[in-house]
Amino acid sequence: KLDKALRESCTKSVLEAFEEERTSSENTLSDKQLGRIITFLAENDVGMSFEAIKYHVEQCKAEGRMAPLFLYHYMMSGLKNCTSQIEVERLVLDIQEHVIEEYSDGEKAVYKYILLPQLALTVARLGHNDCARPLVEYFLEEKYPLINPDIHESLLKTAWRHPFAREDWTPTLPYHRLLSELVSCGNRPKPEVVTRVLHTYYPYRDLDAITEILSSIQQLHHYEDHPYDYSIDCGTLETISVLVSKRGSVDLSLLIIEMAESFGYKISESMFEDVILSFAASRQVPQCLGALVDMETNGYVPSRELLRKVAKKLSYDDKRLRYTQHILTGDDNANLLSTATMNSLLMGYGMKKNIQAAFDVFDSFQELGLKPDSNTVTFLMEILYFSTTMRFGRRSYAKDSLGREEIDDVVGEIDVVLSTMKEGDIEPTRHFYHEYVRLLCSLGLFEDGKLALEEAVSNNINLQVGTIFLLSVQCAHRGHFDMARDVARLAQTAGCGKQPTLLRRINNLHNQKLGVWGRPREEIDE
Repeated sequence: KLDKALRESCTKSVLEAFEEERTSSENTLSDKQLGRIITFLAENDVGMSFEAIKYHVEQCKAEGRMAPLFLYHYMMSGLKNCTSQIEVERLVLDIQEHVIEEYSDGEKAVYKYILLPQLALTVARLGHNDCARPLVEYFLEEKYPLINPDIHESLLKTAWRHPFAREDWTPTLPYHRLLSELVSCGNRPKPEVVTRVLHTYYPYRDLDAITEILSSIQQLHHYEDHPYDYSIDCGTLETISVLVSKRGSVDLSLLIIEMAESFGYKISESMFEDVILSFAASRQVPQCLGALVDMETNGYVPSRELLRKVAKKLSYDDKRLRYTQHILTGDDNANLLSTATMNSLLMGYGMKKNIQAAFDVFDSFQELGLKPDSNTVTFLMEILYFSTTMRFGRRSYAKDSLGREEIDDVVGEIDVVLSTMKEGDIEPTRHFYHEYVRLLCSLGLFEDGKLALEEAVSNNINLQVGTIFLLSVQCAHRGHFDMARDVARLAQTAGCGKQPTLLRRINNLHNQKLGVWGRPREEIDE
């Protein structure tokens, strides 16, 4: 009857034959025939196929033997015929409980070590990673021995960011733990599999996972006889480094530097900046200053933005600023002393509004044998602006003018900075002119600001658009409309392009001053 039902592919008849076998007092079907039932039902009714396996397992236990392993594989392959995810979840949970219950003692545990990873792989390949995740986490936490490494590598091959990514961009399976487990046991997955796992975690927000993946890649790369090239492209390392620096993970930043060196890459300027910012964020001042010096030693010039970010971290606490000044000016820390590190300290005091301490740091440049650079004078101009704001308040769009004595005091300090530039042959930058013009505007010296911009244009320096806007609009607010238009026309020669919006704003302010703002065109013409 069973043979006829299988030949005719009649599921109903096969189930009837199985029910008769299960309810009879004598076992009339052989192992081979029960295997045929399980295999057939796996393609038509996975639930009943699982019931047939459980019945067969009970038979084998009574006879003191174990059921064939391949029958489970046949049954698992039938999960693809399930019509809903709920059905898959229910079957996976039942199978997991059955395997753990039946194969947890003695030598039978080998079945458990093989079947549960295989079940997770089968479900993951079907796209049901939410079902596979508890299985993977279970056998990883239970520290199952790695009997079949191919299953782990096949699980890694299912890694793909788009279909499996969660809302927080973390994969639904712990691929980093699978890779670490595989590598720690001496296995070497293919490079394309490892790279896919790393890219699955983009945009690299899970720092623990990224650290585990990069450590595994580093371990693979250091194998002396490895047949593959596990190098990661420099762009990916830089991308991870940028994101890591924002989180202040020093260990991961240093690991990226170490990997770049082992892969034969030259440490980029971006990587140095990321390490410096990581040290600054984690309050490791000596290491931060040392990284700045190393950056200069490797031929890079720390940018103004980088020094400002370091200064901002230093300015959070007066004790940190004093500690930084102590280690920079101490006798035992000459290896931390450079113009860049002193500029960070200088700007740190400026951001803290400690003007006197900032100028004390500037005065110590000559004593320490350091030469000021363009960042030094730019920061000094910005600090002078802070000082002016503290003494006279914010002067933007102010309608009154400062007294002559007050202006002369600040102009004298400006002359000190300008003479420093002349003595040190320091070329001004666009950032310097912005701070210089902003300071002159706060004093009401608009004509001097215009002359400074004309000097910059004659020296072929591309100015910031904000500098042009700043001077033009403030001139217009004070009623100097012709000067405002002259400054606006400098925009094109200063590398900022035409600025019709700026001219329109000046004209609107002029019309408002004349009392024709919002009036009909006919009245304006009259």
